[in-house]
Amino acid sequence: MVRADRGARLLGLRVVHLHDEATWQAPGEEAPDVAADARAAAEWLAERLSGNGRSISHLVVDPDGGLCSWVSAADTSEPVLRAVIERPFDSEEEAASGRFPELPGETALQPLIERSRGRKGAGDEPGGRVPVLAMPVVPARMLVDELDRMGIKVGAVEALWQACATAWDPSASNLGGSHAERVVAEAVPTAATVLLDPSGRLVWSWSRGGRLIAGGAMRILTERASESAPETIERGHTRLALVRDDDIARLGAEWLAWSLQLGTAPTRILVIGEPSEGGLSSAQIGRALTDRWPQATIDFVREQDPIGTTLGRLAGRDVTDPVGIAELTNRPGRAHRAMYRWAAVALLCAAGVLGALAFHILESGGEMKAAATSVTNAYVELAGKEKLNPATALLDLQAAIEKASKAAIDPSTIEAPRPVLQELEALSFVLSSDELTLRELTISPLSITLKVEVAQTEQYEALARAIRSVSGSVVEWRDTLNPRGGIVEATFTGSWPRSPGGQN
Repeated sequence: MVRADRGARLLGLRVVHLHDEATWQAPGEEAPDVAADARAAAEWLAERLSGNGRSISHLVVDPDGGLCSWVSAADTSEPVLRAVIERPFDSEEEAASGRFPELPGETALQPLIERSRGRKGAGDEPGGRVPVLAMPVVPARMLVDELDRMGIKVGAVEALWQACATAWDPSASNLGGSHAERVVAEAVPTAATVLLDPSGRLVWSWSRGGRLIAGGAMRILTERASESAPETIERGHTRLALVRDDDIARLGAEWLAWSLQLGTAPTRILVIGEPSEGGLSSAQIGRALTDRWPQATIDFVREQDPIGTTLGRLAGRDVTDPVGIAELTNRPGRAHRAMYRWAAVALLCAAGVLGALAFHILESGGEMKAAATSVTNAYVELAGKEKLNPATALLDLQAAIEKASKAAIDPSTIEAPRPVLQELEALSFVLSSDELTLRELTISPLSITLKVEVAQTEQYEALARAIRSVSGSVVEWRDTLNPRGGIVEATFTGSWPRSPGGQN
């Protein structure tokens, strides 16, 4: 995405897909409409993607209007960063940092190094400052929203600095493919990438493990390619970056400031581009960088179109964990809105069920309240008829019932308990004989039943006399005889005598 006016205007798009490439330019109007340009760009992209799927793996935003700088903050969350960097709309005070663009609400702020919340004192140390990416993203937001409306999925939305870190950092082990390099080291080194943009910019980025930690851009001169330019360059028409020693000096000074703030320096520098013959050559550029960074290894990749080459390295690669500009990469789309709609429908259904249940409970409560009122009224009416105080009616009735019960019971009508133990003790002397067999002994409040078996009738007669004459027995006995198979079965039935009530 090519922009102008410090990132507020969409100029054009450039699409790179393997060996295919196409460009689109926004209509040149004096008062451009960003929304209309974003809609036209999305329609052009949708037409280009009609035969190649409905998704974009990387949307790279040029660095126009954006910058990387550092802040001192104990927390890297977005609200804290915005409070430190941005000035409120209704405030006349200066912002905490004047290096960032004053575009509240239009600029995405993203820490390039995460810092855990609660760490104290880190902001007081020079090496503890946090690098922050600030990027105006209004045209990018509109383009992402228009693409989402057309059903085109956008993978990672990245600044050009992040794209350089992903495409050119040798330690980016998650890329794979023919361009990936294997780096064996205990610590991941810091790499620097420098793009000599023929449009008149020198774009640089620092990265570690393919993740951007710092970046910047500066304006440089350009000139048309001369007749002695390589055959791959269109002589007299193509412009090339004109790099001077002053540009390398500015770059070195900026890198020195970043090295002091972050406490690190690049150990490998990769320069991509084709310098013009009117300025420093590739060898001279390498020598100038070596003079300022003697400990770094410098590689020069001669490419007429460094940005196109960077996009080509990104094309067709699936990054496992793209970072990009988090606000745009994680921007809610159609899937999120559908999820919210279905969640709202589910909440409405649950609310309807709870409402019906609440209505049923209220209705049941009303019925119970009416029943309670009816019972209370009947109670008050009954208490009034009986000339009782409603507050103490139950206690008064209970006391009256207890009083009436005590008055109604005559102790003389209560029979004394039966002398069961006394009778058992008296019978035990008779039943202890070995000449009889006790089959049953039943004692009830009304009678006593005794069944025994004897061998002869004489034994039965002796037993009957003994039972009737046993000392201490008050039972009146009757007996029956039932001879059965050489055995005499005798049944004795005794009746308790009636005793006066109230006596034991």
